[in-house]
Amino acid sequence: MRKGVRIAVWIGAAVVAVLVAGAGALAYTYRPISQAEADAAIQERLRKSVAENESVSAALFTTYSGKDERLRQYVAGTLAADSSEPARVDSQFHSASVGKTMLATVFGQLVDEGRVQFGDPVSKFVQASVLEGLFVVDGVDHSGEVTTGQLLSHTSGAADYFEGPVLTGPSMIDIITQDPDRLFSPQDLLAFSREHQAPVAAPGEKFAYSDTGYVLAGLALEAIEQTLYEQILQERIFSPLGMRDSFVLTEYGTENGTLAVTARGVDLSDRNALSVDWAGGGVVTTTADLVTFLRALTSEGLCSGETLARLTSFEHQYDTGIHYGMGVMQFRFSELSPLLFSMSDAHGAVGATGTYALYDPDSDTIYVANYGSLEFGQKAIEELVQLRLIVERVSE
Repeated sequence: MRKGVRIAVWIGAAVVAVLVAGAGALAYTYRPISQAEADAAIQERLRKSVAENESVSAALFTTYSGKDERLRQYVAGTLAADSSEPARVDSQFHSASVGKTMLATVFGQLVDEGRVQFGDPVSKFVQASVLEGLFVVDGVDHSGEVTTGQLLSHTSGAADYFEGPVLTGPSMIDIITQDPDRLFSPQDLLAFSREHQAPVAAPGEKFAYSDTGYVLAGLALEAIEQTLYEQILQERIFSPLGMRDSFVLTEYGTENGTLAVTARGVDLSDRNALSVDWAGGGVVTTTADLVTFLRALTSEGLCSGETLARLTSFEHQYDTGIHYGMGVMQFRFSELSPLLFSMSDAHGAVGATGTYALYDPDSDTIYVANYGSLEFGQKAIEELVQLRLIVERVSE
């Protein structure tokens, strides 16, 4: 998800449309239904998402109920727009900023091990030359003040190379869609912010979503662990949890069998430009693996309860009804629309390409989806509301 979204408007309009239809339609819409009816309704919504949105070639949705330990998976569409091969419930996909939650979780583990603290300066782990020029505000270099916790909570003041405004030249979205075969290193991504952007504030002064900050966090992790970022996630999350279909993408520009991920009509799934994510969200995964990850995280299976409370403090407001902790986003649906006053909050990992893995603690339910389109990021949350309304009506 990115700044400037208008999810509240989208959701409010969708719910109001039901109300305008009349009390009879409202009663029909919210009536209890069987599981079979819910399955059919969910499948139809996924089918329509693919049929009515040119940028979406496949739609995946999975729910897991902790109460009955039941996994339900749904899929519609094909592997890519130009493919006739159907997408599967276990198809792998690029999960975008969902990877940020995994990175923050690893930092939480290091805090539990006493190896780092959220208040540690980033300069303790990253060379001054790497930080140079990224935190200069009004002529003052604040790079020595930036902490790891500020990077994780998007309060470091760093610019956002992916969607932040540029002072000179084309934006990053322009670059990757006009030149999808361009390959980026983490240093290239930092150089983009250094040369074409300005920090948004001094450290600690403001919440501002920053992929640049997460690249720095990834480099800090590599320095601490003395190994590559992809190996860190493999050893600390994927292997221990048995997430066999998940990995950090490092081989770009090749056919990798993942679902399409589109930006401005360009499928980046097998192009070099997908290297634009790295530690900010370069994880390939499946909906079932994301259920596994979120179950472990929310049950204190990956870090301590005290550290998990820090990650899920949600002290910062991202937008109306959307709050942020450290690598974890929360949706307060009653704030998104007063018409959703009875819908409980959910939190977890969210990606700009219509990917999410969210946990509702009130019902002990996990919701995971992928639409694989940068243009569908906002609409995916509107769809989540509609899909939750279906799931929560099941009477058996």
